[in-house]
Order: sequence, then C-alpha cells, then structure tokens
Amino acid sequence: MTRTGVKYLISGQGQISNMSSSESKLQAVVIGANGLVGRCVINLLTQKGIECIGTCNKRPRNKLFKLDITDPEEINRFFSKFSPEVVFHCANLAGGVNFCQSNPKIATDFHLNATKRIGNACNANNATMFFISTDYVFDGTKAPYKENDPTNPLNLYGKLKLEAEEWIKGNISKFVIVRTTNVYGWDPETVTPNYVMGLYRTLKEGKPFNAPSFLRGNPTYANDLAEAIVELYVKNAHGLFHVVGKSFVDRLEWANAACEIFELNKSLLNETKVPSPDMVPRPLESNLTSDKFMRAYKSTLHDLASGLKLMKSDMKTLG
Repeated sequence: MTRTGVKYLISGQGQISNMSSSESKLQAVVIGANGLVGRCVINLLTQKGIECIGTCNKRPRNKLFKLDITDPEEINRFFSKFSPEVVFHCANLAGGVNFCQSNPKIATDFHLNATKRIGNACNANNATMFFISTDYVFDGTKAPYKENDPTNPLNLYGKLKLEAEEWIKGNISKFVIVRTTNVYGWDPETVTPNYVMGLYRTLKEGKPFNAPSFLRGNPTYANDLAEAIVELYVKNAHGLFHVVGKSFVDRLEWANAACEIFELNKSLLNETKVPSPDMVPRPLESNLTSDKFMRAYKSTLHDLASGLKLMKSDMKTLG
C-alpha cells in the first residue's frame, strides 16, 4: 500500500532540515539516485506514484539528499530522520573493477562496510533492502549461470560483492539481491560513461574505439533493470534473482550493433582479440540466465537491438 500525506523538506543543497520523526515516514529511499540505475529506479517509482526520495554524494542534483554511505554518522543521521519501507541500494564506486583492485581499502569500505551499515539501518527500520550485485561473483568458466550455481570471483570487486551478498543473506530479515551485468543507457550527466556511451562519444569525435571480442556477456538496458527491480518490490519478492538482457554477445558484436542503430562509423572500431597482460582478471564468458525472474514476473528484458533502439529514443528525450 502506498503511503500518502508524507511531508519532507529539502534545502538548496539537498540537506535534511526542519523535520520531526512524525513527519518523516515515507515509502522508498533510492541510494545513488544520480547514477544511471538509481535515476531509472527513482523515475519509475515516481511515475507509479510511490512516495520516494533519492540520495547522491559527489555529484549533487536538485531535490536529492546528500549522503556519504561510507560515513557512519551520516548514515545514522539519515535513517534517524526517515523510516522507509524499502531501500534501493543503487550506489556504485566510480572507476569500477580497476579502481577497486588498485584501492582495496576504499573499495572495501564502499562495497562491503557501507552495505552492512545500510543493512543494519534497514533492519532497525523493518525495511526491505534491495542490493544490486554482479556477474563478477563467477569466474566465467561454466556459463550460463543460475542463481544457485557455485561462485568464484576473480577480482576484488567480485569478492566484495559476494561478501556483501552473503552478509545480507545472513543478517537481513527482508532483502532482494539482483545480480546483473553490462548495464547501459543514456546518462548525459555521467562522469563514468557505460560501454555504449563511451563508444558513442568516442566515435562521434572521430577517434578509434577498441572493442574486445574476447569479452562476452549480456547487455542490459538500464530501464529494463529498473522495471524489474520495481516489479520485484511491488510484488513483495524475496531472495536472489538474475536480471539481464536477452542477448549474449561479445563486445565487438555489441559495438557493431550500436554503430548500426546510432549510425556511427564502424571503420573506427578496432577488434581486441586477447586481454592485455595488465588487465584485472574477470570472467570472459559472463552469461547469466534470467529464467527464475521471467517465470514469475512480467517486466520485459529486451534483446540488444531493441534495447539500443530504446536508448536512442532516450537520447532525444533527455538531450
């Protein structure tokens, strides 16, 4: 049931202000609402009339609350003001796998310790926790992967995500873990562009783009992922789900498909056939199956061509 009559105040910098606990009940919090996935989730919640607020950290946006999830005091202050029914933990660490591998202390605090803090706050508020995990919990040698297949992460990012998953399973009373991969979509404000955005910007500038044919995975349109996450919430789901796009392609195939749809110069694509010696280890055959989700839920998970066409439409809308 959607709560109504919720009142909250946001200052010009997105700080919490002038609120009493009796005024601060709401339905949903989206942590990391200025990122691609978080933005899609909060937009969809709003469209469905679900009372929600979002947070951001280093990239402030109007109407988002400033929250550093690595700061225990900020977490405590935030949850002392709000008592959400559900928390969507969509925040990610800029720089991805490479940054995590080179900065283990920062990565551990962000991906594991902060997740525990958020989880403990969810328990204290009797809130459901949604956690976005990754295909990198697997090593890629026995794909396709179902939810209950053995894990074996090859890098620190995957290990931390798996540790966070296991902690959530053992300590959170109400949770949903969504593993996904190769998420893409149009996010004009991003400082860490996804694969398709990086391709688009590079080729538009007339520069060559390296497309690794040795990496295979499931391109996942961000709005599809958000639709699935919100449906899981609305239908009171619990547990672990794989949610990925229908296609399983290598990154050269992905790049060629994007060139066709966005009318980009394919001649600027350079195939990379083998990993570089200094590449952080990762699964090369990263194929998740979404069968469990699709058997029970109705959200569409598009194939690559359909998702890219939807992204092209988003570009016209979002600028």
